[in-house]
Amino acid sequence: MGAARAISLDQLTVIGVDHVELVEAAAAAGFQAVGPINGIVPYDAVPAAHLRAGAPDVREFKRALERTGVFINNADGFALTPNTPMAEMRAGLEVMAELGARRAVSLVFDPDANRGYDNFCQLNAWAEAAGIGLVLEFTPLSQVAGLAEAIAYVQRVGGDNVGVLVDILHLMQSGGSPGDLAKVPAGLIRGAQLCDGPAAPSFEDYARAAILERALPGEGELPVEAFLQALPADLVFGVEAPRRSAVARGLRPPELAQEAMRATRAVMARAGVA
Repeated sequence: MGAARAISLDQLTVIGVDHVELVEAAAAAGFQAVGPINGIVPYDAVPAAHLRAGAPDVREFKRALERTGVFINNADGFALTPNTPMAEMRAGLEVMAELGARRAVSLVFDPDANRGYDNFCQLNAWAEAAGIGLVLEFTPLSQVAGLAEAIAYVQRVGGDNVGVLVDILHLMQSGGSPGDLAKVPAGLIRGAQLCDGPAAPSFEDYARAAILERALPGEGELPVEAFLQALPADLVFGVEAPRRSAVARGLRPPELAQEAMRATRAVMARAGVA
């Protein structure tokens, strides 16, 4: 029997932890990878440290990765807004490259389409120079709302360094389905995130769920098994399932990670992708 498929613990699932705690919770629960947030552009609901080259927290993060054998799959936190500090974005990409990240994740929130696109291209050039890939995450909350738009966007950018990240919550809310993934050009899906929730939430409930409250895989109404079956077989996907209600009940980050792993492995077994 081959080794178990690698899964990433993405930081929203254990929201509020620092990067060392993220790695330790992931390792203890059996995750092989993490998806940290580099808090360059702050979100009120998403506390995360801004990692800067040479800082003590970066050194501690690196030591934790080396000690546990956990690796960084997709590093989040590179969202583009009208006021994105691009110089800090470049420095953040270099830090993530130093830490061994495979890719960085960007979303485009800038309503100025030309500026958003130019900044995304610049981000991709910097990522490529640093030796890491870049993935575009789409969501109806951003300027790139759906899968078809995301594909067209990265194809316009061109080159081999850029791809698409598909989060099941955003895919379904944008009117897509797991079947749509078969239409994506080979090699373009380079990131995925798994969670669960209601089949047809209101936009307000969806917007809240995106950051604060999702269900664990298999505990909602989304087609999580079909989604897993549609992903490339070698893709390392992340579990992004923030549960503020569970935190309010007293669950600590290690317990949140363990519950996320148990739920994910159960869904994978049912989908035949374990």
